[in-house]
Amino acid sequence: MKIYKLLITLLLTLFVIDLSSNQLIFNSAKADLNLESKYIGVSYNDKEVNEFCPKQSVGCYISNEGGKIILKNNVPANHHDVVLYGLYSDYIQHQNTGLIDNLLTCDLKVSFLEKNQKIQLARLYSGTCHSIYKNKILVMN
Repeated sequence: MKIYKLLITLLLTLFVIDLSSNQLIFNSAKADLNLESKYIGVSYNDKEVNEFCPKQSVGCYISNEGGKIILKNNVPANHHDVVLYGLYSDYIQHQNTGLIDNLLTCDLKVSFLEKNQKIQLARLYSGTCHSIYKNKILVMN
C-alpha cells in the first residue's frame, strides 16, 4: 500500500511540475509578444495530434472553443519547450488579432532558444524560419 501512495505522489508531483513549466513558457510568450491572453493548458495526446494537426507535426494550436494546444506524448525533450512556446505564440497572436504571423512565431522561437543558451538549435530554427515562412501570413477562421 505504501508503494502505491508513493507512486501516486510521484506522478502528481511530476504533473504539477509539468503544469508550472508550461505556465512559465506561456508567460514568456505573452511577455515577448507584449499581448494579453488567458492561459490554456496542453493536452498530450498522440491520437488527437494525428487527427487534428498537420501531417508530420508533433502538435498544433486549435482555435475552436476558446483554443486548445495538443502535443504528442513523445516530443523530443530538447524541442518540447520551444515547440510549446511557438504554439502559445500562435494562440496569443490569434486571440489578439485573428491572425498568426508564422515568421514572427518562428523568429520568437529563435530568440527563445538564444535566451535559453541553445545556440545550435537556434541556428537550426533560424534557417528554417526564413526558408519556409518568409512573407507568409496565415489567416485563421
